[in-house]
Amino acid sequence: MKIRDVWVEIFSQKVDLADFGRGRDLVVIRIITDEGIDGISYVPGFSHIPTSLSNALKEIVGGVVRDNIVGMDPTSIEAIWDKLFHRLTRWGRRGIVMHAISGIDMALWDIIGKISGLPLWKLLGGYKEDVPAYANVAHHLPPKELAKKALEYYEKGFRAFKIRGARTEVSFEEATERIKAIRDTLGYDVKLMVDMNGSLDTHQGIEYLRRWERYDLYWIEEPLHPDNLEGYKRIKRYSNTMIAAGEQHSTVHDFRILVEEELVDIVQPDASWCGGISEWLKIWSLATAYGVPVAPHALHPIHAHLVAAKPNTMWVEYFYPDNPLYSLVYEVFEEPRESLYAERGFLRAPKSPGLGLKLKRSN
Repeated sequence: MKIRDVWVEIFSQKVDLADFGRGRDLVVIRIITDEGIDGISYVPGFSHIPTSLSNALKEIVGGVVRDNIVGMDPTSIEAIWDKLFHRLTRWGRRGIVMHAISGIDMALWDIIGKISGLPLWKLLGGYKEDVPAYANVAHHLPPKELAKKALEYYEKGFRAFKIRGARTEVSFEEATERIKAIRDTLGYDVKLMVDMNGSLDTHQGIEYLRRWERYDLYWIEEPLHPDNLEGYKRIKRYSNTMIAAGEQHSTVHDFRILVEEELVDIVQPDASWCGGISEWLKIWSLATAYGVPVAPHALHPIHAHLVAAKPNTMWVEYFYPDNPLYSLVYEVFEEPRESLYAERGFLRAPKSPGLGLKLKRSN
C-alpha cells in the first residue's frame, strides 16, 4: 500500500468570540492510498484574528508535506513522522508546522485502524468503553447567564465544568463573579476549573490563585505563557490549587520539562498540536511513568479513543453543539456519534474502524 495523494479542505464558521475573533476554521486532512483506504483527521480552532492561519496550514500540508510522503507506505508511521519532523525542523518545531505533522499522523492512525478492522481505542489498548467528560462552559456570557448554562449542563449529567477567566477576555473582577455565580448555583460538590489561556504574568498568577482559594477550584489551566517555565515553578510553589497545562506545548521534549521539573500537576496534550497520536502516546508514557494524570485538551471525537485506550487518563473536554468555540465540528462530521455526543457526562468508545470520522454528505 502506498500514499497516492493528500487532500486538504478548510471549513469556516462565523462566530463572535471577543478575543478569539469573529470566525473559526476547521481543517480536514484526507490521506488517499492506492488501495482505496483513506485516512481522515482534522485540526480545529483557527480563529480569525482578524484573519486565520488555516490557509497557511493548507499550503504546508498540500505542498511540502504532501511532496515528502506521497509514495510512502502509510503504515510506516514512525518513518513518516521522523522524516517530516527533521525535514521541517528549521521552519518550526511547534506551531503551524507541528499542526501539519499532527494532522497527517492522526490520519495515518485512521488508516492503520481501518486496515486492522479495529477502532483506534481497541488497537491501542482497549482499557475502557465509557469515557468520562467534563463540560467546557467557555461561553462569553454575563456571570449569571453563564451559571445558567452550567446548570443546563449539570441537568444533562455533567459534574465537572470549565470556564474562561483569561485577562484577554474579562477582568479579574468579572472572572471572580463568574466563579462565584457558578458556585452559588451548583454548590461545591461539582468540580470547577478556570482556563486562563496563558494570559497572566507570574505575579498575577500567584495573586489570582491566592484570592480564588476560597472557591475550591479543581485546577487552574494555563495561568502563564507556555514558555514562562520559571514562572510555573514559582506559581506551583505558592499554590494550593492544582495547575494544568500542555495544550500549547509540542512533542515529548516540551512535556519532559513540565513533568520532570514538576511544573504542573496535570498535563493536557492535544493530539492536533503536540505531534499527533504518535507523540501523544509518548507524552502519555512519560506522564504515566512520573504519576502525572493526563487530561487531553479539546478534540473530543479523537481524544475519546485515547482516553478509552489507556489508564492514567482523567477525562475528555466536551463541547456541546451550542458552544461556539468548537461547534463547527458538528457541522462538518456526522460520525462517530458515540464520541461526538455525550450522554450523562460520558462519551462512548466508537465502534467503527480507525477514528470513525465521517464527513456529512453536504460536505
